[in-house]
Amino acid sequence: MNRQQLFEIAHTWFNDQGWKPHPFQKETWTAFLQGKHGLLNAPTGSGKTYALWFPIVLNYIKNNPNYKSKHKKGLKAVWITPLRALSQEIKQSAERIVTDLGLPMTVGIRTGDTSNKERARQRTSLPDLLITTPESLQLLLASKEYDKKFKDCTAIVIDEWHELLGTKRGIQMELALSRLKTVGNQLRIWGISATIGNLEQAREVLLGPT
Repeated sequence: MNRQQLFEIAHTWFNDQGWKPHPFQKETWTAFLQGKHGLLNAPTGSGKTYALWFPIVLNYIKNNPNYKSKHKKGLKAVWITPLRALSQEIKQSAERIVTDLGLPMTVGIRTGDTSNKERARQRTSLPDLLITTPESLQLLLASKEYDKKFKDCTAIVIDEWHELLGTKRGIQMELALSRLKTVGNQLRIWGISATIGNLEQAREVLLGPT
């Protein structure tokens, strides 16, 4: 399936919601599907969540043309939020796309509020799309055979990057990303922010010098 066909899936879904994709969303979809990393800076409420959930899902469709009959379980993308209260909202956005498109992908949350039962289940099988916090990600990276769990991961999205930049949690994320880069050869790293003043510096801290 080529990029135009993939975009038609996204446009149809947006039309069904009564929406029209913003130029920055389509630009982000294109860059992601080209395998690029990036930092998305756009106003609050403008649709940044769909700017990145959608290409993650489209990339899955592209790489798994027979997903209706053959779905390989395992972690495919991680969405990191420093604001635990937003986890459910982010999860609902991902589930909305997955459900409407009839995809077999699972969506889960891993934070300090996650039940012991769910944690135990995730030790055996992580969801396809995982929403978590910097602290919970560190715990996952400290778990046994973490490299096998993350080897097929195609995306790490760090939401609210302005909240993390220049903090201990931000440094924690930088270290985590350094480890993850050595595990997944298809990994794309994306940051999301709405209030970064020095965009180039923020991008360099997240992605490294170009």
